[in-house]
Amino acid sequence: MNKKTMRQGLKVTALAAFSAVLIGQGFGAGLGTFPTSRAYAAEASAIPQPAGSLSVKSYGAVGNGKTDSLKAFQKTIQAAKKQGKTVYVPAGNYALSDRLALDGVKLSGAGSEKTILTSTNPESGSIDLRGKNSSLKNLAHVYQTTGTRDGSDSKNSVTVLGASNFVIQNVRIVGAGTAGILVRDGASDGVISGNVVKSTKADGIHITGGSKRITVANNVVKKTGDDTIAVVSYLKDSAAVSQVSIRGNSVGYGAKARGISVVGGNGIAIDKNTINNTEMAGIYIAVESNWGTRDVKNVTVSGNTVIGTGTREDGDHPNVLVFADSGSIDEVSFTGNTISNSANAGVGVWGNGNIGDIYFTSNQVKNSANNATIFKSGEIHSQSNSGF
Repeated sequence: MNKKTMRQGLKVTALAAFSAVLIGQGFGAGLGTFPTSRAYAAEASAIPQPAGSLSVKSYGAVGNGKTDSLKAFQKTIQAAKKQGKTVYVPAGNYALSDRLALDGVKLSGAGSEKTILTSTNPESGSIDLRGKNSSLKNLAHVYQTTGTRDGSDSKNSVTVLGASNFVIQNVRIVGAGTAGILVRDGASDGVISGNVVKSTKADGIHITGGSKRITVANNVVKKTGDDTIAVVSYLKDSAAVSQVSIRGNSVGYGAKARGISVVGGNGIAIDKNTINNTEMAGIYIAVESNWGTRDVKNVTVSGNTVIGTGTREDGDHPNVLVFADSGSIDEVSFTGNTISNSANAGVGVWGNGNIGDIYFTSNQVKNSANNATIFKSGEIHSQSNSGF
């Protein structure tokens, strides 16, 4: 059996295994079906306008999918900030011709299947959150067409620019020339939960720029052009990203790079996520010299399920990879994870950087196409694992 045929066989097996995991978690038999407690469920009825809020329709917005409502949204946001009120967007499809800014303002729709914001400019359509207590909830944000990927914040779906105490919840994001949700500039104390992010050209959710105390929970992230959820700290940043909790997410579904990655960071917890069908490692902890990233320290990885990742034809990524070609990685622990159906090895630790203490406790590795583990670097501490 050649490598390509083996990968195809593993992919089918992994898909079946992933379906079983979803059913066990209450997702239902179909990969496209999620329970009402999850973000992807359609609302049975529109969420009514909150008492005391301002409706964008009162300021001239038209939800027909054609009329540009940008100015009406801006007027509503300005009035809401002045009056200390929430902006409400009723059911409908609202065309927006440029970026939209929320500075200390809450904006909420009638539901992620009811209220749709459509950005008509592929070069500039991000919804930006700034200031304190900004929030975006209960709506969808889509691009009519997406621009070429070039790293521009203006092409993100949502950009958090140094905001504090922010919330992004029950937002359905479809398409973006860059990231789905990008958090930067020292943003803090934020919650990103219950969202669906799909078909972005860069990462699905990307946290960088020294941001801290961020929770990323119960999101579905799929078919991204790069990593599904990424924590990245650059040497040029004023500080490393720290105190990030990534838990209960379901990610992969044909993502073009890694599942959940920490490339520079301190105090990151990756708990009880399900990662499937990514072209590179399902979980990736790294320092990369070509991107100029910071060291990694104090990362916990527990209770995750990683199925059928590392599928890229010419790749060698295992389901779980710890890698450093510069800098240092230290105090990383893997506990109680289930790692199966890898297209390559199950777990790998390698690189010429300084890799310190890496702990593996009570993990299970099974059905790998290559070795269960490949440990070339680091101080490996292994206890009560199965399949190692």
